[in-house]
Amino acid sequence: MKRWPFLAAALALSACETLPTGAAAPAVSGAALEGSLDLGDWRNANQAATLTSFEQNVASRYAVGLSLSDAAADLRRNEFNCGAAPSLDEQGRGDPPAQVCRRTITVNACTHTWQVHLFDQASDGRLARTRGLYDRRCGNEGLLGGPG
Repeated sequence: MKRWPFLAAALALSACETLPTGAAAPAVSGAALEGSLDLGDWRNANQAATLTSFEQNVASRYAVGLSLSDAAADLRRNEFNCGAAPSLDEQGRGDPPAQVCRRTITVNACTHTWQVHLFDQASDGRLARTRGLYDRRCGNEGLLGGPG
């Protein structure tokens, strides 16, 4: 019972703690962009597993707050082709990324396509979010840019 006053005092003090009122600027360094972007085990894993792995690798490599130009430059170093994304359609619908970066590899009549969408929703040149996509098409099928 002698501990109750100390516990009450500790709880009262923690309630008075000053909390930040705005979002802190993310600590983003170029060190996170060293090495190669892991495309996933695309030669052996199924398409869903490769997609999941690639999505996670993209999200962890390109942190919120990183400059869009740094992210696009890194993707180009990793053999992706990057360009401005199409804008909204005529009715103003959609949520287009600022840049779309794409890499395609064809092996054994199958086309493997990776895309990274870089979003800059605040128009400040900083990454707001990413989307990683992967598609594998064999034969004459095509979705993200495969043959057909």
